[in-house]
Amino acid sequence: MSVQTTQPFHVREGSTSKLTAVIRDENETGIPAASLTTLTLTLYDQLTKLTLTTNYDLVPAAAIINSRNRQDVLNTNGCTIDGSGNLAMTFTPTDNVIVNTGKSTERHIALFAYTYAAGLKAGKEQVQIDVYNYAQTT
Repeated sequence: MSVQTTQPFHVREGSTSKLTAVIRDENETGIPAASLTTLTLTLYDQLTKLTLTTNYDLVPAAAIINSRNRQDVLNTNGCTIDGSGNLAMTFTPTDNVIVNTGKSTERHIALFAYTYAAGLKAGKEQVQIDVYNYAQTT
């Protein structure tokens, strides 16, 4: 996946935001939605301790945001992918929350994982999202 926004992606707490990207294969060719087997999203606070699972995935122990833990986002749950691999992910106010209220900004990670070629090939991409805490900036 190649993200079309400069990282980190900046959002205001409690706001709706849209991330655009292109899901690409190993040859940098866009993967159409119909060719994706799976696409999931894990959204978490970066400062949270990460636990290594038996299949070598890093999974946040406690700060999954808005129950988005390996959530299916293949043309559902606020995400769309078109026939050219263009992804548009809408994050809701409940996605853009402040977990640690004492900070003026905090970094969230949106981890997208996908499979294609009938599940034989896979990719992962993480997007850094800086969420601004307006309670700390006023």
